[in-house]
Order: sequence, then structure tokens, then C-alpha cells
Amino acid sequence: MITNKKWSNIIGISFGLLIIISIGLMIGNYHNHLGMEKKTTTQTTSFTSVNDQANMLLYKKIGQTNNKVVIYKKNKQQKKPTVTPAVDTTNEIKQGGTSNQLVTKKQDWVYKNSFYKVFFMFAQKESFIKRTNTFHVKSGYMVFTPEQAKAFGQAMKQQAAQMKKSQQNPQAQQQTAASGKQFVTAKMQQAMAENPKMSQADQAKLQKKAMSDFKAQMQAKVQKQMEQKAMDQALKVK
Repeated sequence: MITNKKWSNIIGISFGLLIIISIGLMIGNYHNHLGMEKKTTTQTTSFTSVNDQANMLLYKKIGQTNNKVVIYKKNKQQKKPTVTPAVDTTNEIKQGGTSNQLVTKKQDWVYKNSFYKVFFMFAQKESFIKRTNTFHVKSGYMVFTPEQAKAFGQAMKQQAAQMKKSQQNPQAQQQTAASGKQFVTAKMQQAMAENPKMSQADQAKLQKKAMSDFKAQMQAKVQKQMEQKAMDQALKVK
């Protein structure tokens, strides 16, 4: 009878201690993430311009902080742009890259092993801590706020109207024609020097291609000048 009572007390005390210890461990888990550790995962993906007509990445500052949300597209087929999260997320933009890459570093609380995960199965769940998005932006991309992007679009329309007017100027047309003739002549002379026996048909094809190349180069040059002027105006918008 005494023996049974003794063992009953021992078992009761042990069980009580076990409950107290378990509660203490649970408290440690809730307050100090006992049995858990911080795990950082890194993912690198590509992104493309948010604008179909120009290479552009948008951002918007959050209140008076230095943080921002970034607006972008994951691919050209995407119709509605993606907006990065603002809560527990830091978004950084680094320009001058060789390609558009988004490096996302995500930090979570995870259990150290399966033992802790089972032991604390009724306590804390594995949870998200924070995220850092770093946008490595390709050279030639414009980084604007939505307000600046709007100003850029308006400036481009103005530049296009001015360019069209200037191209109608007879003096400008003569100068362009002279430059085109000079470009084609140089290409033809180089080709004939390499192949003096080139046929008349091949010469005609080469001449046509040279003129096409000249027009493409002129269009690209004009487009770049227009974008630069429009960008300078847009960046004045705060």
C-alpha cells in the first residue's frame, strides 16, 4: 500500500515536472524561437520592361522612408505588372548591369530538425521573417517613378512632333540624303575591294542592304536622342 502510494507520488511529481518543463519549453519556443533557426534562401530570376515601347523599370517610395516598391514584368507576355511587397521587404535597385536580374533573399524561422518540429508541433509554426529584393538593371534601362514615366511619355510625343517637323526641312533632307549616299558608297567600295568580280545583281542587292542599314542606324540614333531628351525632362519631376 505504501509502496503503491510512493510510486504514485513519484509518477505524479514526475508528470507534473514534465508538464512544467514542457510549458517552459513552449514559452521558450514562443518568445525565443527555441529549437528554431534562421534560414536564408536566395533565388535569381529575370525581369523585363514594364513599358512595351521603352525599356523601363518603375518604383514608388513608401511614405517618408527610404524603402520603395518596384513595378516590373516577369516576362513580355505578362499583361498586368507585378508590384513587390512592402511589408517586411526591402527593395533595392542597382543600375548598369549586363542583364536584368532580380535577386531575392528570403529569411524564415525554421525548425533545426524533425525532432524539434514534432516536439513543438502544437507551438509555433515555421514563419517568414523578411525579404530583400535586389533589382540589377541592364544598362540602357530607365528607372522612373510613375509620375516621371508619365512625363517621359508626354516629352516623347513632343520630341516626335519636333523631329517630324525638322525632317520636313529641305536642308535637313538634303543632308540626310548626302549622308546616306556617303554611307552606301563606302560600303560598296569596301565590298568591291574584297570581291572585284562581284556581279551586277549582287551589287544591286548589296546597295539595297546598305541603304536599309543606313536608315536603321539613323532611326536608332534619332530614337536614342529623343529618349535622352525626354528622360532629362522626366527626371526633373519629383
